[in-house]
Amino acid sequence: MADDSILWLESCQSTNDEAAKYVSSRDYLTVAAGQQSKGRGRMGRTWHSPPGSGLYLSHIVFPRFSQKICGVIPLLAGVAVAETCESLGVSVQLKWPNDIFIGSRKLAGILCETQGQPSQWNAIIGIGLNLRTPQSGWPGDLPAIALDSIYEGELSKRWIARHLVRRIENRMIELELHGTEPLFESWYERAFALDTPIRRGNLEGTFAGLTPRGALMIRTTGGTETIEAGDIEVVPGK
Repeated sequence: MADDSILWLESCQSTNDEAAKYVSSRDYLTVAAGQQSKGRGRMGRTWHSPPGSGLYLSHIVFPRFSQKICGVIPLLAGVAVAETCESLGVSVQLKWPNDIFIGSRKLAGILCETQGQPSQWNAIIGIGLNLRTPQSGWPGDLPAIALDSIYEGELSKRWIARHLVRRIENRMIELELHGTEPLFESWYERAFALDTPIRRGNLEGTFAGLTPRGALMIRTTGGTETIEAGDIEVVPGK
């Protein structure tokens, strides 16, 4: 079913894979589903996508800025998710590079996949947003949360999807016109653990900012290190 250029599917393996089918024709720029059988997260992980509990959405963008800064797109998508939640009165935090949290629990995740040549490229922004807590609860090893734990009103998937896509497009226009500064400012306002010791593997330090390409800088005892990809975690007990 189509709705304002959004292709709605009851179920699919992956909305990112479905969206990729429309990159050339541009018949649809957004694909949304109520369930994914093979939902993907970053670094080959599986995204838990049970029926009726989430919004699984992929949106295609055709940036007019350099592919060299494609690393800012997950940050842009995170801000768009945060703004959508805030329109419902729900405050969230953004964890570099692609996670959205309420407290210590994950509300949403983002998977961005790029393709094409430097002169003509596209990105598929995949978003998994937990709307309702599954009847069976979350898997024991998954520290997740859904919007219905905070928001008591009606959660319309179609309204949220349209609002989210509009936020993404507005932020894309802003990025193309004004560069990364407004986006980074909005990201910093919602960033998780800015003043808390963090680590990635054996590298430990404090948040030192973002590079123009969206990479994370960590201030360590030996200087400042740049992380292009990977996961960070808060150092417990500090």
